[in-house]
Amino acid sequence: MTRNWLRTGLVATGVSGLSLLQAQDALPLEGGSRITSLSVTGTAQLKNGELRKGLVEFKNGALLIRPAGEEARAIRLEDAVRFDVNVEPVGKDNPDPSPRGALPSPWRSKDIGRVAVPGRTRWQDDQFVVSSSPCVEDERFDAFHLVYMPIKGDGEIIARVVSLDNDDEESYAGIVMCDGLTPENRKAVLGVHPHGEAGVSFRRWGYQGGSSTGEDIPSLKLPYWVKLVREKYDVTAYYSPDGRRWRFLKVSQGKMRDELIYVGLAVRVAKFKRLSETVIDHVSVNGVGSTEAEPMLPSIVLRSGSRLASNLATADRSAFHLGGRWEGTVLTVPQVARVEFFHPLPSDLQEMVQGERRGLLLRSGDFFEGRFDSLTGGSMKLDSVLLGMKEHSILDEADALVLRKVVEAPASYRVETQAGSVLLAQKAAIIGTELVVEVAGLGEARIGVAEVKSLQRK
Repeated sequence: MTRNWLRTGLVATGVSGLSLLQAQDALPLEGGSRITSLSVTGTAQLKNGELRKGLVEFKNGALLIRPAGEEARAIRLEDAVRFDVNVEPVGKDNPDPSPRGALPSPWRSKDIGRVAVPGRTRWQDDQFVVSSSPCVEDERFDAFHLVYMPIKGDGEIIARVVSLDNDDEESYAGIVMCDGLTPENRKAVLGVHPHGEAGVSFRRWGYQGGSSTGEDIPSLKLPYWVKLVREKYDVTAYYSPDGRRWRFLKVSQGKMRDELIYVGLAVRVAKFKRLSETVIDHVSVNGVGSTEAEPMLPSIVLRSGSRLASNLATADRSAFHLGGRWEGTVLTVPQVARVEFFHPLPSDLQEMVQGERRGLLLRSGDFFEGRFDSLTGGSMKLDSVLLGMKEHSILDEADALVLRKVVEAPASYRVETQAGSVLLAQKAAIIGTELVVEVAGLGEARIGVAEVKSLQRK
């Protein structure tokens, strides 16, 4: 049976209503709840430097913004330099009845090392909300707040970092394995650095010093996934944008020697002598405690430079047929530069997908040179001069399909969607309740206000 590894994007075209946008179909949440409406707010920066904030909608060919307690004001698209949108769910049709605050058994939390303000953790809406502060000035250990539980023998922990409100580039949130609960004990910490260009880091330290391995991911965006696996004395670190397509980072050999260890969440912040809040969810230990991860949409990079976050129905040597949000869209092969199945690609692999070679960048880091033949049912075929026709699993093997170089087309607008598409538009206009853009290689696209993340005049 083919695994469903693609996700349909939010469709809000034709949805209206200034205070709350009613979703055409209620959106599913964990535990059976469903979002019944969306709150859509935005900020518009005008040519004269003025900022306008409030509830937003597209209506009668204009952008309407209503600040709290005021009348809505219409803004012409040509008068805006930049427009940013925030979409949040409002309400559930069956609210989660579980108690909030107390950590579920057997989880506990504590500060490791001396910190400026004692940390704390609460459990809310199936998420760990961790509040932590920096270490005191004379603390010689790398202090952090720990949420932990004990396990014996081999095991793994997976988690998704949703947000970290301390913007120092040395601040991180992630997961940990340790053989004790004091600053001196051996530890292996895999942290996500959402600010700056640090990406992810794997720190190991203990009784005789430590070491660190990092991976720069300049385009890293939260939420982001991390995984630690213990096998005998070794701990191996992995990272992923979607919780399914894991990339190996480093193995720490021979350090975790005790049968009983502690696994959990680690949050370190580097500035402000106050508590900073971090949200982590999808936490599972040995496969228990989390729902299955939803996969990230592939990213189809057009020859003109635009990027579509879209699932792929089928493709052959002549055309790519899209699904989900872009269902019915057909892109001819000459208009596609590459398809990134693992996005964002690590920085050390970026050069391999710029179009100098055509073929498939594999998860192993190898490059299979060949002519693209077809894509269907989660598998891709390429025809190699040396090896003939070869089939590859997209979910398990493929990082990116490379067809040609990007030759970016001149554009007047840059539109980013909530689902991750980036459209370089030659023309843009608000028509009725939709933003209508003209994109080289794609043609005309119509976008509802709840789909827009940002619009910027280039």
